[in-house]
This record gives sequence, C-alpha cells and structure tokens, in this order.
Amino acid sequence: MKTGLSRPGRLVAGVALAALAACSGDDGGATESTSDGGTTAGPMTGATSGATTTASTAMTTASTTAATATTGGTTAGATETGATTGEPGCGGDVEPDGALVPTSHGPVQGALEDGVYRFLGVPYAAPPVGELRFRPPEDPACWDAPRDASELGPACVQLDSDGQQPNGAVVGEEDCLQLNVWTQETGPEDQVMKRPVMVFIHGGGNAIGTAVDPLYDGAILARDHDVVVVTLNYRLAALGFLTHDALAAESAEGVSGNYGTLDQLKALAWVKDNIAVFGGDPDDITLFGESAGAVNTCTLLGSPLAAGLLDRAIIQSGGCTHRSLASYEQQISAPWITASGCEGEADVPACLRALPADQLVQIEPTGFPNVAGFGQSFGPHVDGYALPQSALSAIESGAHNHVPVIVGANNEETANSVPPLTEATFNALVQATFGILGPDVVQQIQALYAFDKYGGDPTAAYVALSSDAKFVCGARRVARALADNQDEPVYRYHFAYNGYTVGMNQTATAFHGLELVYVFGTFSAVKFGPFDYTPNADDLEMAAIMQGAWTRYAAVDDPSEGGLMWPQYAGGGDAYTWLDVPSMTGDGVRTEECDFWDSLSP
Repeated sequence: MKTGLSRPGRLVAGVALAALAACSGDDGGATESTSDGGTTAGPMTGATSGATTTASTAMTTASTTAATATTGGTTAGATETGATTGEPGCGGDVEPDGALVPTSHGPVQGALEDGVYRFLGVPYAAPPVGELRFRPPEDPACWDAPRDASELGPACVQLDSDGQQPNGAVVGEEDCLQLNVWTQETGPEDQVMKRPVMVFIHGGGNAIGTAVDPLYDGAILARDHDVVVVTLNYRLAALGFLTHDALAAESAEGVSGNYGTLDQLKALAWVKDNIAVFGGDPDDITLFGESAGAVNTCTLLGSPLAAGLLDRAIIQSGGCTHRSLASYEQQISAPWITASGCEGEADVPACLRALPADQLVQIEPTGFPNVAGFGQSFGPHVDGYALPQSALSAIESGAHNHVPVIVGANNEETANSVPPLTEATFNALVQATFGILGPDVVQQIQALYAFDKYGGDPTAAYVALSSDAKFVCGARRVARALADNQDEPVYRYHFAYNGYTVGMNQTATAFHGLELVYVFGTFSAVKFGPFDYTPNADDLEMAAIMQGAWTRYAAVDDPSEGGLMWPQYAGGGDAYTWLDVPSMTGDGVRTEECDFWDSLSP
C-alpha cells in the first residue's frame, strides 16, 4: 500500500522540548494523524488526505517557543455527563429482534449486511447546539418509534482535511454526537453470547477527523473475529476544548474545556449501559485510539471519571502528557478568544454561542494538525476535575485506572509530513525548534541524527528525529511508567511494515496511521492514485497479524497469536514486538535516541 493512507489523525505536538521529550505527539493532539486529516504519501491516498508541511512553515512553527508539553489526551467525566440508566421509558417495550434493537433512549433500526448488523449514527448525547454549545454533553431526548440507523451520520464540524473543498472550507455539523456499532448478533441480554467490545477513538489532532471515515468501518473485525466494534464522534478544536473563566462559572464543578473528553466518557457510559443487547459484554470493553485518539485514550486512563468504563486499552502513536490549565489558556484559549471578537463582551458565553459554527472553526488558532510539527493546539488539559493531573503523572504515581495496556508507535511516523530538506534547512529547523535549550543540545541532536546514518539524506534524518521525539520515545516512556506502577500486563509494539505496493520512484514507509488499514482491514477505503488499492499477499498477512493480535488481546488480555508470543513489558528492559512481515520480538528500540530525549524531559 502506498503512503496514501492518510486518515488516521494528525498530530500537533507542543513546541517545547518539554513537550517533546514528554512524549509522542499530540495529534489528537498534535499527533492525530489524519482521518483527522491524515497524511498521505505517494500515489496511494486515504479517505482523508493530510497536508504536508513546508520547511518554512515548520521552522516558523518550531520557533514559536519551546514551551511546555503539548499532547492532549482528552479527559472527561462520566459523572458530569450522566450515564444512562437503561430503565424503560424510551421505547422500552421494544424487544430486540435482529436489526431492531432497544436502547436507553429509544429503539434503533439498523441493517444486516454480509452477516454483520450495522447500527449507524446512533445518538449518545443531545445535539450540543444553542445553549448546550460549550457545555458538557446531556442525554438526548427520548424517541418511541424506531429510529433509522442504517446510514452514517455527519462528521463533527471542522475544517476540510481531504482536499476536496477549497482552502478553509468547513465540513460536518455541530449535531454530531453519535456512535456506530457492528455486531454479529443482537437479542435479549440473557439470550445472546457476550462478545468482547472494542471502542475506537479516531485521531486528527483533536481538531479534525471523524468516526464516519470508511477507514474505521468495523464490519470486518466484527465478522471475522467475533467482537463488537464501536466508533464515536466527539467535539473538536474550540468546540471541544475551549476554556474561559465565564464558561467555567456556568459549571457546577467550576471548570471549562475538555468537552470532547466528556463526550467520549458519555459514549463509554452509553456502551456500558446498552451494549449487551448488541451482543457485547459490558464488562469486557477495550478502548483503543490512534494519534489524537491515542492521546484521548491515555487521557481516560488518567481520568478518575473513567473508572469502571474500560477494561483494557491500546495506545497507537499518541502520548500521555497534558498541559496545565494556565499554560493551555495562555497558549491556546486566550489568543483564540481575542481573535473571536468576544473578548471584553459583557456576556462572553452568549457571544460565543451566537457565532455561526462555520465561522467558529475558522478562527485562529484553528488547531489544524501536522504530524511533523511541534506547535501547540487544542486538546485535553489538566482542569482539576476530568483530569486532576497529567495522565503520565497519574500513571507515575499509580493514580491511573489500572488496566492492561498495549502502547506503540510506527517506524517513520512523520514520513508523509516532512518536505524535502537540505542540510541547511535541516540545521535551521533544529536550531529553530531546540535552540532555546542551548547550543550544546543542538549539537547533540545534530550528532545523534547525523546524515551519514541515513544515507546522507537530511530529510530521512529529520523524519527519524521528529518520529523519535514525538512518538517512538514517548511510547517507551509510557510503557515504562505503566510497567513500574501496575500489576496488570503491559505490552509494547513497534510497527515497521512497508511491504505495500508503491508507485514508480516512491518509497514505502511505516508512516503515521498506516497500521489502521491493517487493524480494520479496510483496503476498500484506500486509493492507489485514482484507482482502488488491491492488497498484495504481504498486506493480507499484515492485516491477519494485526487483527488477530488486537482482537485476541480484547478477549484474553494477551495479544500473542499465530505463533508470535508477545513479551510483557516488565523487568526493567525494553521488550517489544516488531510488527512486520515477518514479525518478531526484541529488546530495545532506538535506545540511544530515546535515552537522549528522556534526558531532556522535566
């Protein structure tokens, strides 16, 4: 497959080295790869295409300031959102019958296709519009007649990321808090087999992306691996993460922001309450996400409000560090409020709620992600409620939600986002990004990523540098913290597959978000230039490896499958599974580089 898969979520990590060293990008936070505006490489393009960064833009971004870490998981609270009760009253007299299933808010009519029931566009919260904009999610109004759930709903409102609209175009709707379910069986709780449930959070830097991307269709996992798959939308950018004192004053907890995180918690509460009639086990829920979705997954690991809502997690190319409220407001919310024109208004919340959604998502900073960039953007932050402290700090103190975890990154995460560089532009980027740390650090970086280690190619050297700083070394940091502070198993992977078909003069890389095609098996969502991509034999084997490992882990807490025995991350080493064709296990991924980045972290 060519790099073209650009969906998964882009990432926008913080500029400061602290943020860098702190972790893997914050696509969903910075990282969020594509689907969220993914990146695309070569002739193959994904459902959502990603933008590439120019060297000059990267340098401008890098020189903004080297401030505090950036990643943003999202945090939220089940208590504040209010879990559903499942009690009769919303069409509660409807009995599950194939594609007709009751939920705690009303019955839904899905569709059966190729042995899989699909329930699409199911509301888990009320439309966050009008007075509900910039507020925690609330229950939707009940409906009694069966609601059509055979078609996908809208994406959440965001800037266009697939290149199909003019620059600055807005797509999606505010009324988007819906989820999708794929399952082989429905029925009364006491009459259906309870299957493992896999809930996926999309990436996109917490600014773009959507669960309705065809890349995330859960039918193959549900049919071939007998799991129940759920994907969900959540509010993005300012609509999902804006903070302001006047908004906090409206909250019983005295906080604002992290609405996107609260949406995710609301969706998890819906799953806990309703998934049994969809053939899922409410006590066997695996939460997994990529890029910003991985940041959000780790945010929920660190949030006390998520206790009991997940039973294991998979963190794919995302970090666990979060900005303080003061830092976040100074860098993101305050400049945005100023640009909105609502600063100084007597009623700031009313002013913000009066802005058209299209206009609101175009206000700078928009948070539009770039996988290779180091700029700060919208995302989860420490608010004292949904997230009392950074998720990484919570893990390091043992205050996180103790569940089995898989964490990992891709070999060349930023390959599709780094433009061709010369020696001069490489050095300028390094100086602009890390110069604030002093000349000695700049020299160490230049030596560690010397061009001769990468065939004399400055571009390849910067891909390695940015991939390590934002993703690869962050994965090691998170794995170590988890292994040191919980008894539940921890596993680390390094995805290095590049055996997909490429066009002439193209180089295949394991870029950001590539693994999602193999996890979901959705080759139909990928294009090879203007044509549908046809998977080769290695593609099919890689898909079998990824799907087998992910679904076995969801069932028994152990991804070992098909003769590949995954080592647990324990005992002070750096045990990992190298995901490729063939796959293997080892100890130590980019150890010298990660030791260096760790030495710079706070």
